[in-house]
Amino acid sequence: MSVEKIIEQIKKDSNNVVEQILKEADKQANKIVNNAISKAKKESREILTNGKKQSESIKKILVSKANQNSKRKIIKVRESIIEECFEKAQRKLIKLEDEKYKKLITKLIKNGSKKLGGKCTVKTSRDIDKKIADELGIKVTEKIDATGGIILKSINGKITLDNTFEGILEREKDRIRIKVGKLLFS
Repeated sequence: MSVEKIIEQIKKDSNNVVEQILKEADKQANKIVNNAISKAKKESREILTNGKKQSESIKKILVSKANQNSKRKIIKVRESIIEECFEKAQRKLIKLEDEKYKKLITKLIKNGSKKLGGKCTVKTSRDIDKKIADELGIKVTEKIDATGGIILKSINGKITLDNTFEGILEREKDRIRIKVGKLLFS
């Protein structure tokens, strides 16, 4: 065999080896690319799934907060309506007709006097209160600043009954608030 044929054979064998290496490299590259694509798809599905879970969780939190805020606003509006009812009641009590006012004060003085054992003094808010107390034989000690009603005090000064309109409304506020709430909002 001649040198030229040997060189040609070596070139041919080298080309075959190079071609074989290139084919193997292509196979390896395709395998790596396919694995990378498969891994990327799997990761993207996981990311998408996690993103959906997080968005659902955030959505639930936002809906819950919106519900809480709307409930707070409703409660606030209801409270303001109830407070308005108390203010209207206070205004009506201030404008109570003389005869109705007299009956009410007479009853408050009599009931209060009984609770205090029959002997007490009274603080009045209006001039008519003094007349009623005098008629009932109850000593008036002073005039108080109130829209109406009286304050009774035991003779020994240890017990005080605040039967002013403000005092009665304040004492009964929780009970009245519940009744008004039921009437208006049930």
